[in-house]
Amino acid sequence: MTRVLWIEDESEVRVVGASERWARAMERLRELSEHERAPLLIAGEPGTGKELCARLLHAASPRAGGPFVAVSAARLPAERLREELFGVAADGRQAARPGLLELAEGGTLFLDELSALPLELQPPLVGVLDGEPFRRIGGGEALVADVRVIAATARDLGARVLEGSFHEGLHQRVGALGLSLPPLRERDGDVRRLAEHFLDRQSAAAGLPRGGITPRALTQLEAYPWPGNVRELRSVVERASLLARGAPLDLEHLPPEIAAAPRPAAATPRSGPPGALRPSPPARGSASLGEAVRRHILAVYAAQGGNVTRTASALGITRVSLRRHLRQYLAADARVAADARDKEPLSSR
Repeated sequence: MTRVLWIEDESEVRVVGASERWARAMERLRELSEHERAPLLIAGEPGTGKELCARLLHAASPRAGGPFVAVSAARLPAERLREELFGVAADGRQAARPGLLELAEGGTLFLDELSALPLELQPPLVGVLDGEPFRRIGGGEALVADVRVIAATARDLGARVLEGSFHEGLHQRVGALGLSLPPLRERDGDVRRLAEHFLDRQSAAAGLPRGGITPRALTQLEAYPWPGNVRELRSVVERASLLARGAPLDLEHLPPEIAAAPRPAAATPRSGPPGALRPSPPARGSASLGEAVRRHILAVYAAQGGNVTRTASALGITRVSLRRHLRQYLAADARVAADARDKEPLSSR
């Protein structure tokens, strides 16, 4: 069975096989592509392919005939980002300039690094998502955006809401539908598949014969944890291919930290929807009532995708009470982690 593994651009999709975790993510993506207007949130570590998945969502949706417009909230200062999103009205010195919400009319606006969106811009964006009219900076006529917003984040937005640094209403609107992309280290077999794919592509682009990858080089590629995920793997393989110049890709062509990477112990796969807190494992022995309550609240919070309102409703408590519990649990977990670090032998630090 072939499955989508990686996307070269919005017009070409490579189908080369995939791990079960990536296949489940792609199945979820296909389900989400059927929604024409509902905003959604793509969560994943840097380099997991969030923008590429957003492009595939757009290409597979009823809005495929419209534009796909992308902007990163982390790359522009607040005032410049406001102008980019909402546009600028005409004045005596300059003509009107449409914003990205207008340029994406009938299509998709991809808002990357949503956690970096300045707080003052978050309520106006909630209004746009709710279908309310907006105006360009400086005035002008009221406009309504016919656009689907796909946001992406590598941060835990639920935790940001609890900290008071992210608007709860925006989290609720974009987080109602979500797609979580697994890190490369949790995608069994995909390092090899992707490395071979990127090697084929780079060899063809450089006019070099494809020399393949030696078993020991492949062992090291699969042992490395890939903190930069697929983006990092692609960069490493493309560089190694140029160094190998058609010969088999071997250890001397890899960066030292990868060539000497120890094989890690099997990792426990992550689970839970984007933005959700994962409950801590229960302590040995019988749990106290307080511990049972803590685990139950965190489990419901995780099941509700980190949404405070839905979690409070499911638990039958107020949002204020829920926030108090969550702050208490987060503070306790932070103290436990700090105590563990303090008790480490100096030789292990």
